[in-house]
Amino acid sequence: MDLLQYDCINFKKLLILKSKEIELEDHEVYILLIMMTVKEMGIKIITPSVISRYSSLPLKQIDEIMLKLINAHYLDRQNGVLEFNPLYQKLLNIKTEEKQEKNLIAEFEDWMGRALSATEIEFINTYKRDGYDDQMIIDAKNEAVKSNVRNFRYVDKILDNWRHYGKKMRKEIKDEKEVDSMIADYKWWDDE
Repeated sequence: MDLLQYDCINFKKLLILKSKEIELEDHEVYILLIMMTVKEMGIKIITPSVISRYSSLPLKQIDEIMLKLINAHYLDRQNGVLEFNPLYQKLLNIKTEEKQEKNLIAEFEDWMGRALSATEIEFINTYKRDGYDDQMIIDAKNEAVKSNVRNFRYVDKILDNWRHYGKKMRKEIKDEKEVDSMIADYKWWDDE
């Protein structure tokens, strides 16, 4: 991974040459090249509106392409910032351990007891776009279940609350629950 850290490789050129091999379409390569250039310019948070300044593609299409690239694991989001490491690893043929992706739509349909509307599916896509991993979204849904609330806005507020306190990964919440249970199980009357 030293090659990645020291920028020894021209990934833009490599992307153009190997895009067909890693199954990227031309418009996806175009958007990736813009994203890489924007990142080099020092812009940390890359959104569809930022990319639309440099592209003639419609904003909605740019958004769909970015979501597809994230879902296909060409890009990764860490705390709201896009990471290109998965793409670089594919370009260098470095095998990575694939995360087992949950079927969020099926999970939420089971929870709601019905098929999801287009708006509800858009909520799930927004969560993914915001950088939450699948398990974190399911954990937020489970928190809503504990409160006996079947509402996407409630799940949204739980995720916003977690983000406000800097929690993006499931492990952070687990650690906090372990501390809470230690405090709850503490036998203070034995201290005397």
